[in-house]
Amino acid sequence: MKTLVISALGLALVGAAHGQAVRPTSPDEQAVRQVLAGTVEAWNQHDTGRYFSYFAPEAQWVNVVGMWWHNVAEHRYALDIFMQVMFNKTTHTVLREEVKMLRPDLALVRHHWKLDGWVMPDGRDMSAVSTGVMTMLMEKRNNKWLVIDGQNTSIDKQAVDPVLTMKK
Repeated sequence: MKTLVISALGLALVGAAHGQAVRPTSPDEQAVRQVLAGTVEAWNQHDTGRYFSYFAPEAQWVNVVGMWWHNVAEHRYALDIFMQVMFNKTTHTVLREEVKMLRPDLALVRHHWKLDGWVMPDGRDMSAVSTGVMTMLMEKRNNKWLVIDGQNTSIDKQAVDPVLTMKK
């Protein structure tokens, strides 16, 4: 028993040392993370049909350059074109993710990403702008989590975040 308590305390301290809260995730939080993983896997397979199976039909989306699509039909139309002409060789990687359960049926999901292989139709390599933060709002409907809104933001690698110098 003493060994078990010491082991648990050790794990808690390791998690705290890495700045991570040590807490169990709920089944709903795990399901939300699976939706995120599913969208990433579908993207990497360049399968927009599967990608949009994780979205509610009325889901709105703002892309990295500010194009605002008001439903899945608009979003899919645009992404089908973009997937053919510039994202067809991309690999989306999640660098860090965060899930905040706002209500039992509503979750805010953010993830820091990188996109390898993004080349514009004119041959320009887009690696300079191929990292960002994506925000998704997910809602549980009939026991299924769906993306109902989202925004994707590219990170300007030249920008200096003053928070990095903040004393904590």
